[in-house]
Amino acid sequence: MGPGRARLNGEIRGALRQARAAAAQQVWLVGGAPRDALLGRPILDLDLACADARILAARLARSFRGTLVVLDEANSVYRIALPPKPGKTLRQIDVAGLQGKTILEDLGRRDFTINALAFELGKTIPASIASTSFLDPRKGLGDLAAGLVRADVEDNLTDDPLRLLRAVRLAAQLGFDIEAGTLKAIYRHRRRVREPAPERIHAELFSLLGVSGSSRWIRLLDECGLLTEIFEELEPSRRCAENYYGPGGVMTHSLNVCARLDYLLDNLGAVFPSSGRDLEKHIASRGGPAFRALLLLSALLHDVSKPETARRVDDRLRFFEHDTRGAAVTEKILRRLRLSREHIETASAIVRHHLRPGHLASGGPLSERAVYRFFRDLGQNAPGLLLVCWADHASYMPHERLQRLLKTACADYGRSDLSRFKPEDTRKTLRHLQLVAQLLRRWQELEATPTPKQLVDGRDVMKRLKIPPGPKVGDILERVREAQAEGSIRSREDALALISLLK
Repeated sequence: MGPGRARLNGEIRGALRQARAAAAQQVWLVGGAPRDALLGRPILDLDLACADARILAARLARSFRGTLVVLDEANSVYRIALPPKPGKTLRQIDVAGLQGKTILEDLGRRDFTINALAFELGKTIPASIASTSFLDPRKGLGDLAAGLVRADVEDNLTDDPLRLLRAVRLAAQLGFDIEAGTLKAIYRHRRRVREPAPERIHAELFSLLGVSGSSRWIRLLDECGLLTEIFEELEPSRRCAENYYGPGGVMTHSLNVCARLDYLLDNLGAVFPSSGRDLEKHIASRGGPAFRALLLLSALLHDVSKPETARRVDDRLRFFEHDTRGAAVTEKILRRLRLSREHIETASAIVRHHLRPGHLASGGPLSERAVYRFFRDLGQNAPGLLLVCWADHASYMPHERLQRLLKTACADYGRSDLSRFKPEDTRKTLRHLQLVAQLLRRWQELEATPTPKQLVDGRDVMKRLKIPPGPKVGDILERVREAQAEGSIRSREDALALISLLK
């Protein structure tokens, strides 16, 4: 038995009435809107199908004062981007010509059964529509009720190979399972996932990775072969360091890091009681779900160069420079997927510096100079890096034990007695997690503290040392800023005295 009724709010009903009034022929509501309405999910976009799509799209663009975009002239697919208005949530209306001679032929060509539903727009648009009022030639209502993503026609899945990835994205967003036969078909055709335009793959990936719990779906992407078709550079990691990470080697570790990061992003307040709210605000300011997706990508790729850098030294496997080489590989991958420059730079910085907090934890007490240099070098990428680093170190501890030790993991770095924790690996993990928590508290303090007044400038340096402009002036100014940050100088006179010592 399928879902009972689809409920439409006033905004959606008004938009559908306008669409019906503008149409000269029959027009159907299709695609994701019927599915979401029947599931009680908010409708942000509308998909309409009709015989005269170009004419209807032009009329709707005028009626809504929106922007008409031609998506596919050959197949008569158009988009009306709607102007944002206070209190309005509808973002766009897509209008497509019927794929086939009738609406039933059109529905027969759609990707998944749950997207092959249609409701004919009449003179009145009710607020509540019975499921029996929808055309359902492929039994999508039953799959909606069962929570299944199903491609009952395998050719439909491969007509547009992006649908291989879309199946997983839809399941992630809806909280559905993928029907077993569909999963097998995805595996059979996995190599074709590279065929769509990189921008489309990127968009699907970000929609998937931006969902809470996406680490489960990253694992599924790996199981059905899509992950290393999209990120072929990850495949060698599956056979690297299996003696250390177990079956699946570095790949298993990277997937575990994604799982810990997923947990962390959903529980920031519990893991970091004093920093959680500010971290949530920071993530929202960097793009919300899109930034979450970027952090998951960074976690997935953080050890991508371990296989190429693996060396055995004194019977121990080492990975010299895998951080810097990994940053270059990450940049190459994300350029291939057409990510924005900002996203590429952020992910590359996280991969390049992901060992840094661990090095700080191994170096004894945390100095003010080290803190200054860390935040100077990372800038706005520092919080994201620290979240990925927390997940990296936390992945070495069983999840149940990690949850029990969250309070200890957030204690002041270097001030709590960890000697009671066994074995040494647990103590090491806790030290690293404490350092991350400490750096996040310092980040909060720095964000809330006004930028210190500059004590001297380049002219002061040149005058004091009688030197011309050049790199040395900048180097000396940076030394002065470091000393000011650690509190060893506090006045202009202190700064000038230090300059004299640096000649």
